[in-house]
Amino acid sequence: MTARAGAPSQRVIEVRNTGASACSLSSSPSVDLGNSTARDRSGNIRPVLASGTLRFPVPAGRSAYAVIDLDPSGATTGTASGINELNVLADGDDTNMPLANTQNFPLTEGVRVLNPHMGIYRATEAEAATSMTNAGK
Repeated sequence: MTARAGAPSQRVIEVRNTGASACSLSSSPSVDLGNSTARDRSGNIRPVLASGTLRFPVPAGRSAYAVIDLDPSGATTGTASGINELNVLADGDDTNMPLANTQNFPLTEGVRVLNPHMGIYRATEAEAATSMTNAGK
């Protein structure tokens, strides 16, 4: 996961197929945002998702991208407090990938999270960002 250039509230999730043959992922990763030290994760925030295909094909040696906007409104007040981690399971269909494969990415101090939106997997970062703008529509 990396910050998206020119868009401080957006993050790019990249999943690379390192295998010798094509694979497929669910339409989007399973993502939630929370506090890394919390014992109870039931209060974690899940983004509003764009709708899309059931599976996204990823050719061998290629990547799939999803973009999440942590604060699409740009609000400076009313944002969630204590959020310092983004948790990502590459295949959102957890019957295909064990929850133990969830990756945890720290967020910088002071990050603002309010009604996050996330797009579906796409072949390029730009396409994924466009998909993200359709989340919740």
